[in-house]
Amino acid sequence: MTSTDISPPASPAPCSPGDSHFSACSSSSDTSASPADAEGAESYYDLKHYIPIGVLWWRLPDATRPDAPEEYRPEADSLQLLEDAGFIKLSVAREPGEIWTRIQICLTPESKVPKLPRRHQRHRRALKAVMAKIDASVDAWEGRRRHPAPVNNAGEVDSGCESLFYIFNTLQSPKPEAAHVSDPWSKIAITNLIYSGDYEDDAGDGSSGIDGLKTRLYPYQRRSAALMIQKEAKPSLSLDPRLQALQSPTGRTYYYDGEQGIVFDEPRFYSNVAGGILAETMGYGKTLICLAVILATRGHMPSIPSEFITSTPIRSETGSLMTMAAAAAGTKSLPWETHFRNLGSNGMYFGKCIDMCNKYRGTYTLNLAPKYGNRSGSYLRDSSVTVQLTSATLIIVPPNLVDHWLNEIAIHTEGLNVLVLRDSSAKTPPASDLLKYDIVLFSQPRFKRESGLYTGSGPTYFSPLRYLRWLRIIVDEGHNFASSGGKTNSVYMLDKLEVERRWIVSGTPSKGLYGVEITLAAEQSLNSTSEEEKIGGILKARRHAGNILNDEVKRLDSLRSMAIDFLNLKPWANSRAADPASWTIYMTPVGPDGRRAMSPSLRATLQSLVVRHRSEDLHRELPLPSLHNEVVYLEPTCYDKASLNLFILRIVINAITSERTGDDYLFHPKNRKHLSQLMNNLRLAGFWWPGAETEEIQNVTLRVAKDYLQKNIDRIAGDELNLLHQAISIGEKILGFSTRNVLCEKEEVGILVDGFPECARGFWELGERTRHQEPMLIGLSLAREAQKFVVSKLCSLDPGEGLAGAGIRARRHRYQKPAQVEKPSPKQKPEEVTNTPHRPKPEKISGIKSSAKKSLPSDSSLKKTKVIGTVSAKLSYLLEKVLQFQDTEKIIIFYESENTAFWIAEGLELVGTDFRIYAHTLKASQKSEYLSTFNEGESVRVLLMDLRQASHGLHIASASRVYIVNPIWDPNIESQAIKRAHRISQTRPVYVETLVLKDTLEDKMLRRRKAMTSVEMQHAEKDMLNDGTMSSIIQNEGFLTLPDDFESPSPALFSEPFGLFDRHTLPIPEDHVDPIKPAQDHRPELIASDIASDSLTSDDKRRLANFLEFDSPAASQGRKSPKRRKESHTEEVVNENGIVFISPRSRTPRKPRRRPSSAASSPSSPRI
Repeated sequence: MTSTDISPPASPAPCSPGDSHFSACSSSSDTSASPADAEGAESYYDLKHYIPIGVLWWRLPDATRPDAPEEYRPEADSLQLLEDAGFIKLSVAREPGEIWTRIQICLTPESKVPKLPRRHQRHRRALKAVMAKIDASVDAWEGRRRHPAPVNNAGEVDSGCESLFYIFNTLQSPKPEAAHVSDPWSKIAITNLIYSGDYEDDAGDGSSGIDGLKTRLYPYQRRSAALMIQKEAKPSLSLDPRLQALQSPTGRTYYYDGEQGIVFDEPRFYSNVAGGILAETMGYGKTLICLAVILATRGHMPSIPSEFITSTPIRSETGSLMTMAAAAAGTKSLPWETHFRNLGSNGMYFGKCIDMCNKYRGTYTLNLAPKYGNRSGSYLRDSSVTVQLTSATLIIVPPNLVDHWLNEIAIHTEGLNVLVLRDSSAKTPPASDLLKYDIVLFSQPRFKRESGLYTGSGPTYFSPLRYLRWLRIIVDEGHNFASSGGKTNSVYMLDKLEVERRWIVSGTPSKGLYGVEITLAAEQSLNSTSEEEKIGGILKARRHAGNILNDEVKRLDSLRSMAIDFLNLKPWANSRAADPASWTIYMTPVGPDGRRAMSPSLRATLQSLVVRHRSEDLHRELPLPSLHNEVVYLEPTCYDKASLNLFILRIVINAITSERTGDDYLFHPKNRKHLSQLMNNLRLAGFWWPGAETEEIQNVTLRVAKDYLQKNIDRIAGDELNLLHQAISIGEKILGFSTRNVLCEKEEVGILVDGFPECARGFWELGERTRHQEPMLIGLSLAREAQKFVVSKLCSLDPGEGLAGAGIRARRHRYQKPAQVEKPSPKQKPEEVTNTPHRPKPEKISGIKSSAKKSLPSDSSLKKTKVIGTVSAKLSYLLEKVLQFQDTEKIIIFYESENTAFWIAEGLELVGTDFRIYAHTLKASQKSEYLSTFNEGESVRVLLMDLRQASHGLHIASASRVYIVNPIWDPNIESQAIKRAHRISQTRPVYVETLVLKDTLEDKMLRRRKAMTSVEMQHAEKDMLNDGTMSSIIQNEGFLTLPDDFESPSPALFSEPFGLFDRHTLPIPEDHVDPIKPAQDHRPELIASDIASDSLTSDDKRRLANFLEFDSPAASQGRKSPKRRKESHTEEVVNENGIVFISPRSRTPRKPRRRPSSAASSPSSPRI
């Protein structure tokens, strides 16, 4: 047996592929050599300069078939090339009777290889080919295994790599160590943070242990803040991420650059950034952690970059001791502000010293690339600027979070000097003024303008921010700054600033980087499994990237932008002249299957950047109030079923008439965009669909179906034929649904009212087709107009007086048809039908400032008018829940469509609930105002929030009831919406309800989503149509069962009807005097212009004529109507209700008939 020990006394004789005897050596049955041979000992190489890397297996030719062709070994050429160049040394060993030969390979490290010319790059490629085949196991090296076995080869890229989700959620929780920091001031800050809880316990006075911090930090917050300062003051060293640390069979560690084909015997390290990514999970106080870091290092100065420290300046004359001390403190970046502030807190004030330190604060000169304002060069910019050191922190936040930061600063801190630059018109102060602040708070749009405010023939704008070297910059929701398409203006400006420490604050730095608690929030509360078990199950299921690897690779782009463009992470941010490194090549190397994979160094890179606690550690340390996430299944009304069936009708008829092939088929890839829009509208129709598609259904969809049926009836399969007949029948049936048709025509949501005043009912009903229905069907927006009219008359004797005339005007105004516009072609993209955006808050009566309120009298007949239900199951449920909980809890309602928001807002105004709409169309200042009002005030009880606005760091812990109008396909979006309320400052259990219409497509969609594996969900999270099973469900969706007739459609009734006219009050003016019942009753008649012929039916006109008949003495005596006078004049009168009357006026005015006071309320008395 040939010895395989690599040590000199027992190593086999060297045998090289390039030697003349190499092929014989590899095929001979006797390859033993004596290591004691002098020549062999001399030829044995000084192995201490070589690294044993493993074994290469070669299969020997079959001895029984000498004429068989020799097996082709592509690595033979690589071995020969490398050995000839002195890169490797080989030794060959084969056991007698074995068919496998072991070739032991020792490699020369890069430090021992002379610099090679550019043409020797092929040696690198050869080494990569050999390394991909190496068996580095100890058994193979020592000869205990005599044949190859499946093992991970040295330097091989693992295609079954861990997912971003798994890596992010299994990073080590922060463990700061003050002993690792050499700077004494930073060490004190870290110590104060770590033990700040102990200070509070000892003091017993609420002191946090951090000067200026009023709020006690939780232990995990202290650790995160302390680690942030540790990373700033003493950035750790990390192995060059281009290198893989590998172990040789003999136990020696070496480092391999698999992309360049280079081996190092010693590690290379890069310093981590002074900063990173604060990625604590949503709702766990990232803003407070940042404020704690700012306060703990308040007064600390950034250091002058080493490249700008040339030599110690020499004074022309000896300065005073104070001057020299101040200059030394500035040059050495000593925290003199902190020192003198501490002395001042003890009653010792050194004003002259502070002034001198300000005068001699650290500075350095920064050379700029020359730039001209115009071609003539008349505006030559200075070639250098003097940069001063400042202890301030620059904070950049989304515009809707500016007020959030200001509130957090006001609540948790004291003594900070803060400058806020929010609006585009705000001017940045000069650098000398900026030195006075501890925090300069920018909104993102305002900061973007700092990259260049002025253009034209004037001088180029040079931001005052560039005259300072900032201690720290914090970008909240920093993932918004990431751009895979290149640097944005904001990132460009950040790159120009002189900043020592850089932080991104984001709970989701990239699409794949989010906490497991986000996934957990979307889990329905059905079982008693512990939270830790749920977390473990989710992590196990999503450990490997699997078939979403391509998506994972793309998600690294945003992380790349943050790491390189903002954090300036080495070596990725190296210039081309200083050891450049490609993020794409190294972080997503090509695997053995030719596909991109994720580098093993990705975990180390994230660990060096991210400050984040594991979810299990947080839940163990600080459990949040319980979260109850339930699905509420509602029985759809016949109106809901009709709307949903119309969309299913389109899908069914398209499938049959297109025969499920070709470009006409909705599910053809070419029509993906149109199908997605149709599915989106179908989802929205689960609440209410106001689109008037009667003409389109009748003239296009059904006509196409009937024509196809007539032409192809003989060749349509039986099932298809029955389905087509059913579709045509259902379509025609829905077209005959008169009540729904009139609601769609008027673009209304119907509500059902009982006890509406009979004398005015005909003027408020929707139209002839809904006349005399019991209960009365009225449009929601029209009912609001009736409410507003009665409320405006609460101070009058009879609030219902004039209700009929108000109905005429309201109908004319609300239902007046606009000018005819060209109808879109049926081939055009089906867009969502939208209403005019609703007011973002309830309408208030202007001009009245009074705390006194007037409500509907208890004896008013209007109190009998009750709202008993609506035509939308979801709207009825929401209004009922709002009425149930609004007095004790605050509520968030998430919507996805402006239509949905409009009708919910109308419903909330109907029940008299104060609300705000947080829409994407609002200005940033309005958004901030509404959030502040909802969180801090008591009057606003409901916040309607656009789902698209739910993932931007919003803090809405004042709400404990959350309603999701339509089920959400992507569980991550649902979880982020839920986490707006389920946060660290939440004190109540949070109840989340997702509204689903039972046995409809949205019901099946949600059930499918919950049944999907994590891998399936990751593949289809962007669009449900990416899931084959869900796509099949849609294609085979059947019709919902409709009632036999629509004479008595079933609405969604309230369990407890509420009053229509007694939900609101009217502020009483200070000069108001209660009216006295009149002794007379003038009875003028309505002018004809108030009665629009196009808004009244013939029945309306007859009713109005009878309603407006005058009672006169002559009439009471049976006399006929009076004769017309030859001369008659008319006079227009506007009464207190705003109705214009025309009263007859003769030359001799007739005295009005006096009526008893009781007649005013008699049944025969007309109420206008």
